[in-house]
Amino acid sequence: MHELVIRGGRVALDDGWAECDIGIDEGRIAAIGSGLTGATLLDAGGRWVMTGGIDAHCHLDQPVWGGAGNADDFESGTISAAFGGTTCIVPFGMPGPDMSSVDAVDRALDRAAGRAVIDYGLHAVVTMGTGADVKAQLSSLAMRGIASVKLFMTYQGFAVDDDLFFDILDAARGLGWIVMVHAENDAAIRRTRQRLIDLGRTDIRYHVVAHSETMEREATHRALAFAEMTGARMTIVHVSSWQSAEEIARARTRGVDVVAETCPQYLFLGAADLDRPARDAARFVFSPPPRSPRSREHLWQALIDGGIDLWSSDHSPYFFADKIGRAETPGFNTTLSGIPGIETRLPLLFSEGLLTGRLTLGRYLDLTSRNAATVYGLAHAKGRIAVGLDADLALWDPTARWTLGHAALHSRVDFTPYEGRSVTGKPTTVLVRGVPVIADGVLRAQPGFGQFLPRTAADPARSGKPVEETTPWLDA
Repeated sequence: MHELVIRGGRVALDDGWAECDIGIDEGRIAAIGSGLTGATLLDAGGRWVMTGGIDAHCHLDQPVWGGAGNADDFESGTISAAFGGTTCIVPFGMPGPDMSSVDAVDRALDRAAGRAVIDYGLHAVVTMGTGADVKAQLSSLAMRGIASVKLFMTYQGFAVDDDLFFDILDAARGLGWIVMVHAENDAAIRRTRQRLIDLGRTDIRYHVVAHSETMEREATHRALAFAEMTGARMTIVHVSSWQSAEEIARARTRGVDVVAETCPQYLFLGAADLDRPARDAARFVFSPPPRSPRSREHLWQALIDGGIDLWSSDHSPYFFADKIGRAETPGFNTTLSGIPGIETRLPLLFSEGLLTGRLTLGRYLDLTSRNAATVYGLAHAKGRIAVGLDADLALWDPTARWTLGHAALHSRVDFTPYEGRSVTGKPTTVLVRGVPVIADGVLRAQPGFGQFLPRTAADPARSGKPVEETTPWLDA
Protein backbone atom coordinates (compact mmCIF):
# COMPACT_ATOMS: atom_id res chain seq x y z
CA MET A 1 0.00 0.00 0.00
CA HIS A 2 1.59 3.24 -1.18
CA GLU A 3 0.78 6.72 0.02
CA LEU A 4 -0.15 7.77 -3.53
CA VAL A 5 -0.63 5.85 -6.74
CA ILE A 6 -0.91 7.48 -10.16
CA ARG A 7 -2.98 5.21 -12.33
CA GLY A 8 -4.18 5.04 -15.90
CA GLY A 9 -1.68 7.31 -17.62
CA ARG A 10 0.73 6.81 -20.49
CA VAL A 11 4.07 6.99 -18.69
CA ALA A 12 7.30 8.30 -20.26
CA LEU A 13 10.01 5.94 -19.00
CA ASP A 14 13.67 5.84 -19.98
CA ASP A 15 13.07 3.00 -22.43
CA GLY A 16 9.87 4.40 -23.94
CA TRP A 17 6.16 4.67 -23.29
CA ALA A 18 4.46 2.33 -20.84
CA GLU A 19 0.92 1.84 -19.57
CA CYS A 20 1.67 1.46 -15.86
CA ASP A 21 1.06 2.73 -12.35
CA ILE A 22 3.46 4.80 -10.26
CA GLY A 23 3.60 4.27 -6.50
CA ILE A 24 4.87 7.16 -4.38
CA ASP A 25 6.02 7.11 -0.76
CA GLU A 26 7.65 9.92 1.24
CA GLY A 27 7.99 12.06 -1.85
CA ARG A 28 9.86 9.50 -3.92
CA ILE A 29 8.92 7.01 -6.58
CA ALA A 30 8.65 3.69 -4.75
CA ALA A 31 7.31 1.40 -7.47
CA ILE A 32 6.49 1.30 -11.17
CA GLY A 33 4.19 -1.50 -12.28
CA SER A 34 0.63 -2.77 -12.65
CA GLY A 35 -2.08 -3.13 -10.07
CA LEU A 36 -0.43 -0.95 -7.45
CA THR A 37 -2.59 0.08 -4.51
CA GLY A 38 -2.48 3.34 -2.65
CA ALA A 39 -4.14 5.25 0.16
CA THR A 40 -4.74 8.00 -2.40
CA LEU A 41 -5.32 7.42 -6.10
CA LEU A 42 -4.69 9.98 -8.83
CA ASP A 43 -6.42 9.09 -12.08
CA ALA A 44 -4.23 10.04 -15.02
CA GLY A 45 -6.57 8.55 -17.60
CA GLY A 46 -6.04 10.11 -21.02
CA ARG A 47 -2.98 12.02 -19.92
CA TRP A 48 0.73 11.54 -20.47
CA VAL A 49 2.80 11.23 -17.30
CA MET A 50 6.08 13.01 -17.98
CA THR A 51 9.17 13.76 -15.93
CA GLY A 52 8.95 17.22 -14.42
CA GLY A 53 11.09 19.60 -16.44
CA ILE A 54 14.38 21.04 -15.22
CA ASP A 55 15.17 24.59 -16.33
CA ALA A 56 18.86 25.09 -15.63
CA HIS A 57 19.14 28.62 -17.03
CA CYS A 58 16.75 31.26 -15.73
CA HIS A 59 16.93 34.56 -13.87
CA LEU A 60 14.81 35.49 -10.85
CA ASP A 61 14.93 38.34 -8.34
CA GLN A 62 18.41 39.54 -9.29
CA PRO A 63 20.01 42.83 -8.26
CA VAL A 64 18.97 45.81 -10.36
CA TRP A 65 20.81 45.88 -13.70
CA GLY A 66 20.38 48.31 -16.56
CA GLY A 67 18.21 50.43 -14.28
CA ALA A 68 15.57 47.74 -13.84
CA GLY A 69 14.89 44.88 -11.46
CA ASN A 70 13.30 41.55 -12.29
CA ALA A 71 9.52 41.42 -12.50
CA ASP A 72 9.53 37.85 -11.14
CA ASP A 73 10.71 36.88 -7.69
CA PHE A 74 11.07 33.28 -6.57
CA GLU A 75 7.36 33.04 -5.83
CA SER A 76 5.89 34.26 -9.11
CA GLY A 77 8.73 32.77 -11.15
CA THR A 78 8.40 29.28 -9.71
CA ILE A 79 4.60 29.39 -9.95
CA SER A 80 4.96 30.25 -13.63
CA ALA A 81 7.50 27.45 -14.08
CA ALA A 82 5.18 24.93 -12.43
CA PHE A 83 2.26 25.85 -14.70
CA GLY A 84 4.62 25.14 -17.60
CA GLY A 85 5.45 21.63 -16.35
CA THR A 86 8.80 22.51 -14.75
CA THR A 87 9.47 21.10 -11.28
CA CYS A 88 13.06 22.21 -10.65
CA ILE A 89 15.05 25.28 -11.65
CA VAL A 90 18.67 26.34 -11.33
CA PRO A 91 18.85 30.14 -11.51
CA PHE A 92 21.87 32.31 -10.68
CA GLY A 93 23.34 33.83 -7.58
CA MET A 94 23.93 37.02 -9.56
CA PRO A 95 26.21 39.55 -7.88
CA GLY A 96 25.37 43.21 -7.49
CA PRO A 97 27.99 45.97 -7.18
CA ASP A 98 30.76 45.21 -4.65
CA MET A 99 29.32 41.76 -4.00
CA SER A 100 31.40 38.57 -3.93
CA SER A 101 30.24 35.34 -5.53
CA VAL A 102 29.55 33.98 -2.05
CA ASP A 103 27.57 37.09 -1.08
CA ALA A 104 25.52 36.74 -4.26
CA VAL A 105 24.59 33.13 -3.51
CA ASP A 106 23.68 34.10 0.06
CA ARG A 107 21.44 36.84 -1.29
CA ALA A 108 19.70 34.47 -3.73
CA LEU A 109 19.15 31.85 -1.03
CA ASP A 110 17.61 34.47 1.22
CA ARG A 111 15.32 35.66 -1.58
CA ALA A 112 14.21 32.11 -2.43
CA ALA A 113 13.52 30.91 1.11
CA GLY A 114 9.83 30.98 1.94
CA ARG A 115 8.86 31.92 -1.63
CA ALA A 116 9.60 29.10 -4.09
CA VAL A 117 6.89 26.53 -4.82
CA ILE A 118 9.20 24.13 -6.68
CA ASP A 119 12.71 22.91 -5.86
CA TYR A 120 15.77 24.87 -6.90
CA GLY A 121 19.54 24.92 -7.01
CA LEU A 122 21.83 27.86 -7.75
CA HIS A 123 24.72 28.58 -10.09
CA ALA A 124 27.59 30.73 -8.86
CA VAL A 125 28.67 33.73 -10.97
CA VAL A 126 32.13 35.27 -11.19
CA THR A 127 32.83 38.73 -12.60
CA MET A 128 35.78 41.10 -12.47
CA GLY A 129 34.23 42.63 -9.36
CA THR A 130 33.46 39.56 -7.27
CA GLY A 131 36.90 39.30 -5.67
CA ALA A 132 40.33 37.93 -6.42
CA ASP A 133 40.07 34.80 -4.28
CA VAL A 134 38.19 32.78 -6.90
CA LYS A 135 39.41 29.35 -5.82
CA ALA A 136 38.60 29.96 -2.15
CA GLN A 137 35.14 31.33 -2.94
CA LEU A 138 34.19 28.48 -5.24
CA SER A 139 35.57 25.90 -2.80
CA SER A 140 33.43 27.42 -0.07
CA LEU A 141 30.34 27.25 -2.27
CA ALA A 142 31.09 23.66 -3.25
CA MET A 143 30.67 22.64 0.37
CA ARG A 144 27.17 24.13 0.27
CA GLY A 145 25.92 22.18 -2.73
CA ILE A 146 26.86 24.52 -5.59
CA ALA A 147 28.38 22.67 -8.54
CA SER A 148 28.59 25.15 -11.42
CA VAL A 149 29.72 28.67 -12.19
CA LYS A 150 28.83 31.13 -14.92
CA LEU A 151 31.00 33.75 -16.56
CA PHE A 152 30.30 36.37 -19.19
CA MET A 153 32.51 37.30 -22.11
CA THR A 154 30.50 40.52 -22.64
CA TYR A 155 28.40 43.12 -20.73
CA GLN A 156 29.96 46.00 -18.85
CA GLY A 157 30.47 45.04 -15.23
CA PHE A 158 30.19 41.33 -15.95
CA ALA A 159 32.71 40.43 -18.67
CA VAL A 160 35.85 38.67 -17.39
CA ASP A 161 39.31 39.07 -18.88
CA ASP A 162 41.33 36.09 -20.05
CA ASP A 163 43.37 35.83 -16.86
CA LEU A 164 40.26 35.51 -14.73
CA PHE A 165 38.70 33.19 -17.30
CA PHE A 166 41.61 30.77 -16.86
CA ASP A 167 41.48 31.09 -13.06
CA ILE A 168 37.79 30.12 -13.12
CA LEU A 169 38.43 27.16 -15.43
CA ASP A 170 41.29 25.88 -13.28
CA ALA A 171 39.30 26.24 -10.06
CA ALA A 172 36.22 24.59 -11.55
CA ARG A 173 38.20 21.69 -12.96
CA GLY A 174 39.70 20.99 -9.54
CA LEU A 175 36.22 20.92 -7.99
CA GLY A 176 34.55 18.83 -10.67
CA TRP A 177 32.34 21.80 -11.61
CA ILE A 178 31.09 22.78 -15.04
CA VAL A 179 31.62 26.34 -16.32
CA MET A 180 28.73 28.07 -18.10
CA VAL A 181 29.82 30.66 -20.66
CA HIS A 182 27.94 33.50 -22.29
CA ALA A 183 30.01 33.64 -25.46
CA GLU A 184 29.99 36.91 -27.39
CA ASN A 185 32.99 39.08 -28.30
CA ASP A 186 32.73 42.15 -26.08
CA ALA A 187 35.18 44.38 -27.98
CA ALA A 188 33.45 43.68 -31.28
CA ILE A 189 30.04 44.43 -29.78
CA ARG A 190 31.21 47.72 -28.25
CA ARG A 191 32.96 48.76 -31.49
CA THR A 192 30.01 47.97 -33.75
CA ARG A 193 27.44 49.38 -31.35
CA GLN A 194 29.23 52.74 -31.20
CA ARG A 195 29.66 52.91 -34.98
CA LEU A 196 25.93 52.29 -35.46
CA ILE A 197 25.07 55.00 -32.93
CA ASP A 198 27.46 57.45 -34.58
CA LEU A 199 25.75 56.77 -37.93
CA GLY A 200 22.30 57.27 -36.41
CA ARG A 201 21.34 53.66 -37.11
CA THR A 202 19.62 52.87 -33.83
CA ASP A 203 16.49 51.12 -35.06
CA ILE A 204 15.90 47.90 -33.18
CA ARG A 205 16.68 45.89 -36.32
CA TYR A 206 20.37 46.82 -35.80
CA HIS A 207 20.49 44.70 -32.64
CA VAL A 208 21.38 41.75 -34.87
CA VAL A 209 24.26 43.76 -36.37
CA ALA A 210 25.62 44.81 -32.97
CA HIS A 211 25.49 41.17 -31.83
CA SER A 212 26.31 39.37 -35.06
CA GLU A 213 26.67 35.63 -35.53
CA THR A 214 30.38 36.15 -36.21
CA MET A 215 30.85 37.75 -32.79
CA GLU A 216 29.18 34.79 -31.15
CA ARG A 217 31.17 32.31 -33.25
CA GLU A 218 34.52 33.90 -32.38
CA ALA A 219 33.81 33.95 -28.65
CA THR A 220 32.53 30.37 -28.75
CA HIS A 221 35.70 29.24 -30.51
CA ARG A 222 37.89 31.06 -27.98
CA ALA A 223 36.01 29.75 -24.96
CA LEU A 224 36.25 26.19 -26.25
CA ALA A 225 39.96 26.62 -26.92
CA PHE A 226 40.36 27.66 -23.27
CA ALA A 227 38.42 24.58 -22.17
CA GLU A 228 40.68 22.45 -24.35
CA MET A 229 43.80 24.03 -22.85
CA THR A 230 42.67 23.50 -19.27
CA GLY A 231 40.68 20.28 -19.50
CA ALA A 232 37.66 21.97 -17.92
CA ARG A 233 34.03 21.02 -18.56
CA MET A 234 32.02 23.77 -20.24
CA THR A 235 28.48 24.66 -21.24
CA ILE A 236 28.03 27.16 -24.04
CA VAL A 237 24.72 28.72 -23.06
CA HIS A 238 22.00 29.99 -25.42
CA VAL A 239 23.61 28.81 -28.66
CA SER A 240 21.76 30.88 -31.24
CA SER A 241 23.49 30.33 -34.58
CA TRP A 242 24.64 27.62 -36.92
CA GLN A 243 28.16 29.05 -36.75
CA SER A 244 28.45 28.57 -32.98
CA ALA A 245 26.87 25.13 -33.20
CA GLU A 246 29.51 24.13 -35.75
CA GLU A 247 32.31 25.40 -33.47
CA ILE A 248 30.94 23.15 -30.73
CA ALA A 249 30.80 20.16 -33.08
CA ARG A 250 34.42 20.74 -34.12
CA ALA A 251 35.57 21.06 -30.52
CA ARG A 252 33.94 17.75 -29.67
CA THR A 253 35.98 16.03 -32.37
CA ARG A 254 39.07 17.27 -30.52
CA GLY A 255 37.82 15.79 -27.26
CA VAL A 256 36.61 18.98 -25.59
CA ASP A 257 34.03 18.21 -22.88
CA VAL A 258 31.37 20.70 -23.96
CA VAL A 259 27.62 20.85 -23.44
CA ALA A 260 25.48 22.88 -25.85
CA GLU A 261 22.36 24.70 -24.70
CA THR A 262 19.76 26.51 -26.74
CA CYS A 263 16.47 28.23 -25.93
CA PRO A 264 12.99 28.45 -27.48
CA GLN A 265 13.55 31.98 -28.77
CA TYR A 266 16.17 30.71 -31.19
CA LEU A 267 13.80 28.15 -32.72
CA PHE A 268 10.51 30.04 -32.67
CA LEU A 269 11.57 33.65 -33.26
CA GLY A 270 13.77 35.23 -35.91
CA ALA A 271 15.64 38.35 -36.94
CA ALA A 272 12.62 39.44 -38.98
CA ASP A 273 10.75 40.02 -35.70
CA LEU A 274 13.04 42.98 -35.07
CA ASP A 275 11.80 44.63 -38.28
CA ARG A 276 8.42 45.36 -36.71
CA PRO A 277 7.39 48.84 -35.49
CA ALA A 278 9.67 49.88 -32.64
CA ARG A 279 7.42 49.22 -29.63
CA ASP A 280 6.37 45.86 -31.05
CA ALA A 281 9.95 44.92 -31.99
CA ALA A 282 11.13 45.68 -28.44
CA ARG A 283 9.36 42.48 -27.30
CA PHE A 284 11.96 40.49 -29.24
CA VAL A 285 15.17 42.07 -27.94
CA PHE A 286 17.39 39.54 -26.17
CA SER A 287 21.06 38.58 -26.43
CA PRO A 288 22.29 36.87 -28.47
CA PRO A 289 19.47 38.09 -30.75
CA PRO A 290 17.07 36.06 -32.88
CA ARG A 291 18.80 34.75 -35.97
CA SER A 292 18.35 33.77 -39.60
CA PRO A 293 16.19 30.95 -40.98
CA ARG A 294 19.40 29.02 -41.69
CA SER A 295 20.35 29.11 -38.01
CA ARG A 296 16.87 28.08 -36.89
CA GLU A 297 16.90 25.11 -39.25
CA HIS A 298 20.39 24.12 -38.12
CA LEU A 299 19.40 24.25 -34.45
CA TRP A 300 16.27 22.15 -35.07
CA GLN A 301 18.48 19.50 -36.65
CA ALA A 302 20.89 19.71 -33.72
CA LEU A 303 17.98 19.11 -31.33
CA ILE A 304 17.05 16.06 -33.37
CA ASP A 305 20.50 14.51 -33.76
CA GLY A 306 22.00 15.34 -30.35
CA GLY A 307 24.20 18.30 -31.30
CA ILE A 308 22.27 20.34 -28.71
CA ASP A 309 22.04 18.89 -25.19
CA LEU A 310 19.88 21.29 -23.19
CA TRP A 311 16.63 23.21 -23.70
CA SER A 312 16.54 26.13 -21.27
CA SER A 313 14.43 29.28 -21.04
CA ASP A 314 16.96 32.01 -20.17
CA HIS A 315 13.89 33.58 -18.54
CA SER A 316 14.82 37.26 -18.09
CA PRO A 317 11.72 38.91 -16.64
CA TYR A 318 11.32 42.66 -17.07
CA PHE A 319 8.18 44.76 -17.16
CA PHE A 320 7.69 46.18 -20.64
CA ALA A 321 7.92 49.78 -19.41
CA ASP A 322 11.30 49.02 -17.84
CA LYS A 323 12.41 47.21 -20.97
CA ILE A 324 11.83 50.13 -23.31
CA GLY A 325 12.85 52.83 -20.83
CA ARG A 326 12.04 56.49 -21.43
CA ALA A 327 13.02 56.70 -25.07
CA GLU A 328 10.22 58.12 -27.23
CA THR A 329 11.07 55.55 -29.88
CA PRO A 330 12.81 52.43 -28.54
CA GLY A 331 16.14 51.69 -30.19
CA PHE A 332 18.52 48.76 -30.03
CA ASN A 333 20.77 50.87 -27.79
CA THR A 334 18.03 51.88 -25.33
CA THR A 335 15.98 48.67 -25.06
CA LEU A 336 16.79 46.33 -22.20
CA SER A 337 17.77 42.86 -23.37
CA GLY A 338 15.78 39.88 -22.10
CA ILE A 339 12.42 38.14 -22.49
CA PRO A 340 10.24 35.86 -20.33
CA GLY A 341 9.96 32.16 -21.14
CA ILE A 342 9.97 29.98 -18.01
CA GLU A 343 6.35 28.87 -18.55
CA THR A 344 6.36 28.56 -22.34
CA ARG A 345 9.62 26.56 -22.59
CA LEU A 346 8.07 23.09 -22.39
CA PRO A 347 4.72 23.67 -24.11
CA LEU A 348 6.49 24.96 -27.21
CA LEU A 349 8.77 21.93 -27.51
CA PHE A 350 6.04 19.46 -26.51
CA SER A 351 3.76 20.83 -29.23
CA GLU A 352 6.23 21.42 -32.05
CA GLY A 353 8.88 18.83 -31.22
CA LEU A 354 7.31 15.81 -29.53
CA LEU A 355 3.75 15.82 -30.90
CA THR A 356 4.85 16.51 -34.46
CA GLY A 357 7.29 13.60 -34.35
CA ARG A 358 10.22 15.90 -35.00
CA LEU A 359 11.73 14.67 -31.72
CA THR A 360 11.65 11.16 -30.37
CA LEU A 361 10.48 10.71 -26.80
CA GLY A 362 14.07 10.01 -25.78
CA ARG A 363 15.36 13.24 -27.29
CA TYR A 364 12.55 15.24 -25.71
CA LEU A 365 13.32 13.80 -22.27
CA ASP A 366 17.05 14.36 -22.72
CA LEU A 367 16.58 17.99 -23.69
CA THR A 368 14.03 18.92 -21.06
CA SER A 369 15.13 17.01 -17.96
CA ARG A 370 17.55 14.07 -18.16
CA ASN A 371 20.58 15.90 -19.51
CA ALA A 372 20.18 18.87 -17.17
CA ALA A 373 20.05 16.47 -14.21
CA THR A 374 23.24 14.75 -15.35
CA VAL A 375 25.17 17.87 -16.36
CA TYR A 376 24.34 19.92 -13.28
CA GLY A 377 24.54 17.31 -10.52
CA LEU A 378 20.86 16.61 -9.95
CA ALA A 379 20.68 13.03 -11.20
CA HIS A 380 20.68 11.61 -7.68
CA ALA A 381 17.23 13.13 -7.13
CA LYS A 382 15.68 14.51 -10.31
CA GLY A 383 15.34 14.14 -14.04
CA ARG A 384 13.74 10.74 -14.68
CA ILE A 385 10.79 8.58 -13.75
CA ALA A 386 12.66 5.88 -11.85
CA VAL A 387 12.37 4.13 -8.51
CA GLY A 388 14.22 6.01 -5.78
CA LEU A 389 14.08 9.45 -7.41
CA ASP A 390 11.87 12.35 -6.38
CA ALA A 391 8.30 12.05 -7.63
CA ASP A 392 8.55 15.16 -9.79
CA LEU A 393 5.90 14.53 -12.42
CA ALA A 394 3.77 16.46 -14.88
CA LEU A 395 0.52 15.07 -16.23
CA TRP A 396 -0.02 16.46 -19.73
CA ASP A 397 -3.23 16.60 -21.71
CA PRO A 398 -1.81 15.91 -25.20
CA THR A 399 -5.02 17.06 -26.90
CA ALA A 400 -5.41 20.46 -25.24
CA ARG A 401 -5.27 23.23 -27.82
CA TRP A 402 -4.55 26.63 -26.31
CA THR A 403 -3.09 30.01 -27.14
CA LEU A 404 0.03 31.42 -25.56
CA GLY A 405 -0.47 34.94 -24.34
CA HIS A 406 0.04 37.16 -21.34
CA ALA A 407 -3.50 36.50 -20.07
CA ALA A 408 -2.95 32.72 -20.09
CA LEU A 409 0.42 32.80 -18.30
CA HIS A 410 1.44 33.29 -14.66
CA SER A 411 4.64 35.34 -14.73
CA ARG A 412 4.39 38.93 -13.53
CA VAL A 413 5.96 40.05 -16.81
CA ASP A 414 3.29 41.93 -18.74
CA PHE A 415 4.15 40.61 -22.21
CA THR A 416 5.27 37.48 -24.00
CA PRO A 417 7.05 37.29 -27.37
CA TYR A 418 4.80 34.32 -28.21
CA GLU A 419 1.53 36.26 -27.94
CA GLY A 420 -1.14 34.59 -30.07
CA ARG A 421 0.81 31.41 -30.88
CA SER A 422 -1.33 28.27 -30.69
CA VAL A 423 0.13 25.11 -29.18
CA THR A 424 -1.15 21.62 -28.47
CA GLY A 425 -0.50 19.91 -25.15
CA LYS A 426 -0.72 21.35 -21.67
CA PRO A 427 0.39 20.20 -18.20
CA THR A 428 -2.72 20.03 -16.03
CA THR A 429 -1.38 18.48 -12.81
CA VAL A 430 2.21 18.92 -11.60
CA LEU A 431 3.74 17.16 -8.61
CA VAL A 432 6.94 18.02 -6.76
CA ARG A 433 8.16 15.30 -4.41
CA GLY A 434 4.77 13.60 -4.77
CA VAL A 435 2.75 16.67 -3.73
CA PRO A 436 0.45 18.38 -6.27
CA VAL A 437 1.72 21.91 -6.81
CA ILE A 438 -0.77 22.31 -9.65
CA ALA A 439 -3.93 20.15 -9.59
CA ASP A 440 -6.26 20.22 -12.60
CA GLY A 441 -4.97 23.64 -13.55
CA VAL A 442 -5.25 25.17 -10.09
CA LEU A 443 -2.31 26.26 -7.89
CA ARG A 444 -2.24 24.22 -4.68
CA ALA A 445 1.23 24.74 -3.21
CA GLN A 446 2.02 27.46 -0.71
CA PRO A 447 5.07 29.71 -1.08
CA GLY A 448 8.01 28.06 0.64
CA PHE A 449 7.11 24.50 -0.34
CA GLY A 450 10.05 24.46 -2.76
CA GLN A 451 13.37 23.44 -1.26
CA PHE A 452 16.99 24.26 -2.02
CA LEU A 453 18.58 21.17 -3.53
CA PRO A 454 22.33 20.69 -3.00
CA ARG A 455 23.92 19.38 -6.19
CA THR A 456 26.70 16.87 -6.72
CA ALA A 457 29.89 17.80 -8.55
CA ALA A 458 31.59 15.42 -10.94
CA ASP A 459 34.71 13.52 -9.97
CA PRO A 460 37.61 15.90 -10.76
CA ALA A 461 39.71 12.91 -11.77
CA ARG A 462 37.40 12.39 -14.75
CA SER A 463 38.12 15.84 -16.19
CA GLY A 464 40.10 16.06 -19.39
CA LYS A 465 43.88 16.27 -19.38
CA PRO A 466 45.00 19.88 -19.96
CA VAL A 467 46.58 20.25 -23.38
CA GLU A 468 49.60 22.07 -22.00
CA GLU A 469 50.40 19.08 -19.81
CA THR A 470 50.25 16.53 -22.63
CA THR A 471 51.18 18.09 -25.96
CA PRO A 472 54.98 18.02 -25.56
CA TRP A 473 54.90 14.27 -24.89
CA LEU A 474 52.52 13.24 -27.64
CA ASP A 475 53.88 11.18 -30.50
CA ALA A 476 54.25 13.06 -33.75
